[in-house]
Amino acid sequence: MNQIYKSLGQHTIILAILMLPSAAFPDRPNQNQKPAHPSHQSKTVDLSNTRPEQSRLLPIENTRNTRDLGGYRTVDGRRVKWGLLFRSDNLATLNEPDLNYLEQLQLAVVTDLRSESERTLAPSRLPRQSPRIQYQTLEINNPKIDVAALGRKFYSGQLSEAELLALTDRTEYINNTALSRTWGRWVADLAKPGALPHLFHCTAGKDRTGFAAAIILLTLGVSKQQVMEDFLLTNQVLASHIETTVNKIQANSTAPVNPDVLRQVIGVTPDSLEGAFKAMETQYGSIQLYIEQGLGIDKQTQAKLRELLLE
Repeated sequence: MNQIYKSLGQHTIILAILMLPSAAFPDRPNQNQKPAHPSHQSKTVDLSNTRPEQSRLLPIENTRNTRDLGGYRTVDGRRVKWGLLFRSDNLATLNEPDLNYLEQLQLAVVTDLRSESERTLAPSRLPRQSPRIQYQTLEINNPKIDVAALGRKFYSGQLSEAELLALTDRTEYINNTALSRTWGRWVADLAKPGALPHLFHCTAGKDRTGFAAAIILLTLGVSKQQVMEDFLLTNQVLASHIETTVNKIQANSTAPVNPDVLRQVIGVTPDSLEGAFKAMETQYGSIQLYIEQGLGIDKQTQAKLRELLLE
């Protein structure tokens, strides 16, 4: 790719993409907007699952991707309970109705997966409720990645498509023992008193949050197929936003930009989670062994998690 953007505003757009924010591009009606690209769409998933009174996608105005993980079936025929585990994107722009809705969930803990720079730029807003929500962060971001430098490189036309796609790679979470154990301690802590209901989020609620949801569901015994369905549901939920953003980038480009690559970076690609599955199985022999040895979650803790979170 040659130089792609012509102004600081366009530079800000790609920086936003590299930092994976969902709320960076407010969607407005566009009669010329193209439908979601067929190669990017996941299989249609029923957002209401099996209970008409429950909606997987929560009606929060100022987030795009806040979802309940309830209802997913485990391989032994049980289901994840509704109302205990929630995944989300950025909580920085919640309005009063949003905060009131969140308060109804009576969250005990919110885990922020974002880097320190992201948290400083856009602090989370949480309901002022009693008992107070415990807010915590998780150190799973690679400090060696300089997002600003990546943005400058993209802006100057020096960031290749391969480098863009590398941003979707989650195998480092498995390859890096310290990161795996950090993730594992967080999942295991869900079994402790006062940890539920629990909401976890990053900026766009798709990559870091998607991996977090995956390892929780796998630990509970949900099948890989359903874990992948939850991961790819982001593309369905954000379809309009993804296409709007792709169109904006292409409209401001001075050189051809592969829209499918952009869709994979702005949305999610199955290759991201498939690569993580493969790394788990290659390095540990099976996903179950990765849960026990990589994440460090012993069978007793797994049983406790299933007792708390399954029905």
